[in-house]
Amino acid sequence: MSEIIPALLPQNSEELKKSLSELPPEARFVHLDVLETDVWAPIDREFEVHLMVREPEKIIDKWIERGARRVIVHESSPEILKYHAKVEIGLEIEMQEFLAKELEQVPSVDFVHIMSIDEIGEQGHPFDPKVFDRIKKVKEKFPQIAISVDGGINAMNYQELEDLGVERLVVGSGFQELWKLLMRN
Repeated sequence: MSEIIPALLPQNSEELKKSLSELPPEARFVHLDVLETDVWAPIDREFEVHLMVREPEKIIDKWIERGARRVIVHESSPEILKYHAKVEIGLEIEMQEFLAKELEQVPSVDFVHIMSIDEIGEQGHPFDPKVFDRIKKVKEKFPQIAISVDGGINAMNYQELEDLGVERLVVGSGFQELWKLLMRN
């Protein structure tokens, strides 16, 4: 079974605290989307950060010090890869990016984080089924690499992602509904 990871995109520290308090205790890992504004409150479980910023190399230290276990970036630059011994590095691949170019960077990272929505930086966007082909291509070329999928995941589409062998499902606005469904089964 894929790991279900709640995605948080807080606008301020109070919103982050509130979102964390609403998560079920069984959700042991959290995904935090990081934009240009620094939003922080202590996180009482393991977490990963998706550095959706222009210069992630300028803030990666801060997030590792705060306890991030995994860091997701848009490009695996030498400035980022030097942190490989301290944290798992994930490469984000957006829906509109040319997959062949992105796949060249995969050997240098620990996992691939595939976006399944067209626009990043907000929750609630619809799931793009073209992601299924992207997952298959990544799995075909790199069968051992862990894959996270992020965006538009819900009770209607999670099973197909699991069937493709996706290790982690990062779920934002559909998290509570999917979590309740999975806890019933």
